[in-house]
Amino acid sequence: MLLDSPSEPGQADVLICLDNPQVAKHIGSVLSARGLTVATVPVSGLDATFEQPGGQVVVTHTAMIGRVRSRLHLPVVNVEAFIFERPDHSTTGAPKQFDGPAFVKRVMTVMSDAERRRRGDGRAA
Repeated sequence: MLLDSPSEPGQADVLICLDNPQVAKHIGSVLSARGLTVATVPVSGLDATFEQPGGQVVVTHTAMIGRVRSRLHLPVVNVEAFIFERPDHSTTGAPKQFDGPAFVKRVMTVMSDAERRRRGDGRAA
């Protein structure tokens, strides 16, 4: 389920905080297709006082990680880590490739790790 805004607190699995609405929508669609609920947090919302709209993990980009961590206090997945140059394009400005399966796997792993820590059973074996 894709929530267009954090209007339903506590119901989103993943919060998306990106300054490009088209990219946020695409990321939300990728995660929603895997059965996760998603809410977007406007970048401007980080500077304003607001109630955190739930969530187990935040998806953002490199430049926003510090702000997101200080405001939302949730684990972060950097979407830029899953964007690669296409091997068949050697020119500058060529289209890039998004590794959706690896991205989704990372989001799920971070959510699972966060849940274990909340339950207190994340101790090393």
